[in-house]
Amino acid sequence: MEIEEEFLRYVRLLYERGHLTLLSGNVSVRAGNRVLVTPTSRPKPFLTVDDLVWIDLEGRVIKGRLMPTSEWRMHVAVYKRRGDVNAVVHTHDVLPIILADKLDSSLLSEAEIYLGSEIAIVEYFQPGTVELAESVAKALERNNVAILKRHGVVAVGRDLAEAVNRVETLVDLAKAVFYKQLLEL
Repeated sequence: MEIEEEFLRYVRLLYERGHLTLLSGNVSVRAGNRVLVTPTSRPKPFLTVDDLVWIDLEGRVIKGRLMPTSEWRMHVAVYKRRGDVNAVVHTHDVLPIILADKLDSSLLSEAEIYLGSEIAIVEYFQPGTVELAESVAKALERNNVAILKRHGVVAVGRDLAEAVNRVETLVDLAKAVFYKQLLEL
């Protein structure tokens, strides 16, 4: 399967499972010194190979007719700091954002295995900015997931399967914390 086709399968999966909305959230995968990213302001479930954008590690479009996601700086900054990362997924999942300060991966063994012992929290910065990109990249130097206050979630992985799994695991952890709090009322 071509990289673009596999990429689109994961983007659609994230949309179908409610992690991406029609226009928000973004995904990338690194192939050498090139990065395949979702385009900005395009409906995720209807993307085609022709809609995808390839950029270099400076953010210059090298293939594609559309503009890359406005969060391209964040994706590139992570790749520059993490040689072991080949996929970045940025979602706007609500529950992890709301419960950011209460999440403890030791609550679920699966979360601890896939996320690690620490979940990074990034203070709010305007989306699409250099400040946000650098803050996220710094937070992910030693972590595999970060929650961006008032904004979203970023998960990284060796490949898309690992990054997507980390998003889903983080959301499951947030649900577990939410249900636990409800039961303790």
